[in-house]
Amino acid sequence: MIKLSFVFVMLSSVVFGFFMPTFSFGGGGDSNNIDKNFERDDKTEIVLDKKEAKIYYDSTPSAQMTFDEAQAFCKNSNYLGYKEWRVPTKEESVSLLELSRKQITVKHAFKNVQKAIYWTSTEDRFNEAWFSDFDLGRYSTSKRDNKYRTLCVLKL
Repeated sequence: MIKLSFVFVMLSSVVFGFFMPTFSFGGGGDSNNIDKNFERDDKTEIVLDKKEAKIYYDSTPSAQMTFDEAQAFCKNSNYLGYKEWRVPTKEESVSLLELSRKQITVKHAFKNVQKAIYWTSTEDRFNEAWFSDFDLGRYSTSKRDNKYRTLCVLKL
């Protein structure tokens, strides 16, 4: 009897508009969900995040390297005369994913990011570090001696 009452209340709520469940699995058409804050400059191979005033170096994908090698790789970069390059934080890296699109991808402006795992600069308390998976749209931690790709970013 209780189950029947619950079903009746739910059905009548839907019919009369009091409760309208919505389900979203990707948010509609891909062309409507492009983040226009990210803009690519093909000449310099950078992607500008206009909202956060950051640039990402998007050239030929990096080799796979350990966490410490990735940090040194970006820190020692002198691209476009800038010396403040670094590996993105976990939050920055995750923000590069187009999670609102039907197929999870990296932001549209990036042309050279592979469907692969990329290091972030965020460490955890178990001597591991965070990574972003630009293939599956997830992030997690891994041993620092595993080898993944890296992106470099700098704040303007």
